[in-house]
Amino acid sequence: MMQQEKKNIKRRLEKRMRIFLLLVFLVFSLLVGRLGYLQLVQGEEYERLAAGNRIRILPLQSPRGEMFDRQGRVLVANRLAPTVSVIPMDLQEQEDPLSVLERLGELLGFDVLEQFQDTIEKKKARKEFRLFEPIRVATDVDIATLTAVEEHLMELPGVVIEEQPVRDYVMGDIGAHIVGYVREISREELEEWRDKGYRMGDLVGKTGLERVFDGILRGEDGGRRVEVDAVGHPIRDQGKKAPIQGNSLQLTLDAEIQAVATRVLRENLERLQTLAYKPMRNAVAGAVVVLDINSGAVRALVSEPSYDPNIFTKEKLSDSEWQKLNDPILKPQLNRVLRGEYPSGSTFKMLTAIAGLEKGIITPEDSINCTGFYWRVEPKRCWNWDRGGHGRVDLRRAIAESCNIYFYDLGYRTGINTLTEYADLFGMGKPTGIELHPGEKGGFLATPQWRREHFGEPWQPGETLSAAIGQGFSTATPLQMANYVAMIANGGIRYRPYLVDKIISPAGEIVEEFAPEILDRVAVAPETLKAVREGMRAVVEPRGTGYGTFVNCPVPVAGKTGTAENPHGDSHGWFVGFAPAQRPEIALAVLIEQGGSGSSAAAPVARDIFTAIYQENQQDLLFPDSPS
Repeated sequence: MMQQEKKNIKRRLEKRMRIFLLLVFLVFSLLVGRLGYLQLVQGEEYERLAAGNRIRILPLQSPRGEMFDRQGRVLVANRLAPTVSVIPMDLQEQEDPLSVLERLGELLGFDVLEQFQDTIEKKKARKEFRLFEPIRVATDVDIATLTAVEEHLMELPGVVIEEQPVRDYVMGDIGAHIVGYVREISREELEEWRDKGYRMGDLVGKTGLERVFDGILRGEDGGRRVEVDAVGHPIRDQGKKAPIQGNSLQLTLDAEIQAVATRVLRENLERLQTLAYKPMRNAVAGAVVVLDINSGAVRALVSEPSYDPNIFTKEKLSDSEWQKLNDPILKPQLNRVLRGEYPSGSTFKMLTAIAGLEKGIITPEDSINCTGFYWRVEPKRCWNWDRGGHGRVDLRRAIAESCNIYFYDLGYRTGINTLTEYADLFGMGKPTGIELHPGEKGGFLATPQWRREHFGEPWQPGETLSAAIGQGFSTATPLQMANYVAMIANGGIRYRPYLVDKIISPAGEIVEEFAPEILDRVAVAPETLKAVREGMRAVVEPRGTGYGTFVNCPVPVAGKTGTAENPHGDSHGWFVGFAPAQRPEIALAVLIEQGGSGSSAAAPVARDIFTAIYQENQQDLLFPDSPS
């Protein structure tokens, strides 16, 4: 029994061994067969994959939303531009990575190594460095340079050429202070933007609407999953998440009016600098604002000198470009419309008139005799004192001929507190609230309390006389001046000036629409504003300070010239006004820094703008929604 049992066990073991050997043979046969198939049938395919067995995720930058004017004309768009990037992981695997960067720098024409290392250090400092993420070293590369890089691409492991969307500012240096520009986030700015999901290397709006509406304009980035070869060059796509474009802005701006206002301002600045008699050499800067008086919509906003925001699409500005942008005298990046603060000169006289009329100090018919000199409080003289003054003047003629003596006397009787009260009602001394903030200045209204706090002295009566004609301590911005004259034209409604009319999705749907916003309705009698408007109309009629300039203007205009004393140089020239005079639609303010008198410096700019807007048959085209 024992022997038979041993034989049975032996037979079972032999049977199991034969099964095991059979299984081993089958597995081995399958492996050999599979190996043979891979070698003979798919050998070439896997040989290629062996050389390119790495996957990279390449980010795809989303295009920002566009900007259009009120008629749908494109102001800011995007275009695809060739970019050159370096992937640190692929570069790191080379025997001599520095030589690759040096060679790339020779082809691109600048020190790529320094820029590349600086970018990596910044990313590491913010814990945002990723070996597989490309680092862009050149954007919007010209065709000749791009061709040279492509020809030597096999010598440049880790270098990738792509197309990325870049901003295209269609009007160049026209409207630059409105739209602004985009640029990569700097190390100093990152903390401000980090909470909104931004990282080093991201583009962000630096100024203008690009900055204020950055979150609206910014799209959603995508990415490509690509197979790369041994030197990191893409072989084929393995999938892509398409980027999503940001929302677009339709502006209240009219591109035609903006272009005309810019052109005529530049032409008149050049004219003033080259006058045969007493050229105004320092008249190199100015500002223009055109507003719809019935809504506060901005039709044009011009600050000169300007700059071309397209230069910021480059990775690095040239020394000459940088110096020009930061010229301490011209200050081309300064938006003078919002941030330039100037004495208002004689354009303030309408406010003095309104204060006097509303307080019952004068009537429109009351008159005084201007001999050219004023002796009450302290000696003062009129601007035409050498001609014996203006003679007897009432309110209408005082505004028309800008009689200082009339307004000295009215200011003295009205008092500084009342003048300040009405200046505040008409928006002086505070920002208008336009969406181009932050950065809008509010101008300044001097008060007796301010005088005492800053100088330790009481307000002097003679300072009230200066304030009544727009001289002295108080200042205003061109935008405030345009808004103030719009209030005179529309019956005392203070609108918030605005530039963005609609936010539009990439599919063309309206995401948000902005309506005119009334900030205040000033309780001023219609008769008061009517009397002031009649005086402004007389400015461009015979004997008025603007008559010679507007004699052939195709539209009836009401306005006021102003010459503001400037302790740092020549006087600033002002013109504010509205048109058509009897049925106002637009208000306008023009400032010429160090241009001299408003009648010779600023009024010609206003005339040319009004003329361009109101050419025959153009009125309904430009302002179809204005009420009758």
